[in-house]
Amino acid sequence: MEIKSIISEIKQKVDAAGGLKAVYFVACGGSQAAIYPAKYLMQSEAENIATAIYNSNEFVHATPAALNEQTVCIICSLNATAETVEAVKLANSKGAITIAMTGSPDTLMAQNGQYKVVYSNGDHQIYSQANQALALKLAFEILHQFENYKNYEAAMSAYGKIDEIVATAKENLLPQAQRFAQEFKDDEIFYVLGSGPLFGTAYTMACCHFMEMQWKHAIVLNSGEYFHGPFETTDKEVPFVLLKSSGRTRPMDERVETFLNQYAERFIIIDAEEVGLNRIDSSVAEFFNSVVMIPIERYFVYQMSLVRNHSMDDRRYMWKVAY
Repeated sequence: MEIKSIISEIKQKVDAAGGLKAVYFVACGGSQAAIYPAKYLMQSEAENIATAIYNSNEFVHATPAALNEQTVCIICSLNATAETVEAVKLANSKGAITIAMTGSPDTLMAQNGQYKVVYSNGDHQIYSQANQALALKLAFEILHQFENYKNYEAAMSAYGKIDEIVATAKENLLPQAQRFAQEFKDDEIFYVLGSGPLFGTAYTMACCHFMEMQWKHAIVLNSGEYFHGPFETTDKEVPFVLLKSSGRTRPMDERVETFLNQYAERFIIIDAEEVGLNRIDSSVAEFFNSVVMIPIERYFVYQMSLVRNHSMDDRRYMWKVAY
């Protein structure tokens, strides 16, 4: 089913049950970071619908009491991570409506979700159809059908621009990405900062791309939290990556930038507005930060992987040992 049809059918069910009370987002690791922008959209724009985001295993072990037939759970896993499949089963058992986002129509996620959304993935991923883009589309559709979201048409028109924005940005930013790779290839620890719609993206860069895929230590920080303890570690040697957002939280990132310019030397700033996000209507551009920036920040780390001759696919433990 198309996303519009999925939400339309769900609306009939939850209206009959007394109305939609909450939308929960559930996933692990990079999948959770990918659907974070949809949660950010819901918490920002929904007037009468609560929202939260959970690690899959925590959702299973510390299940929210409000989980029932008036709840929609958007649950994401590329290849059906075991604890995420359990989260789908649990949500079903509590009467919630489950939308399973997954990488192919045959995974256990797809088999257990009441509805399934298969997203583009792999080496030839179409970014406008990736997990972060489609989770966001689900949230826009929920806002549209349940609360008559005023910027819905502007949001839908953005999907036709995403792939060109990313492709152009990669071409334009290649020299900067290569300089980053050369300068920072031997560093063992990175601070990655972001705020608002890019906090999940900062998590992705730190935990998935630096730690998982390059075996580099990394610390993810909210730009607003940087000044409440962590900035004491700032010096002329420690490398920082600031993901500078477009939208309401941009002043938080600018505050970090000002401090880094004064007290640090080894940092890079990847600016969503310079990447091309300003080509999307200003009424909704903020919510597309991550859709554009996740492939861009990964592109920077990928250039590092080439210099280091350390494939982004190398693993020591994941899928190899019992855990």
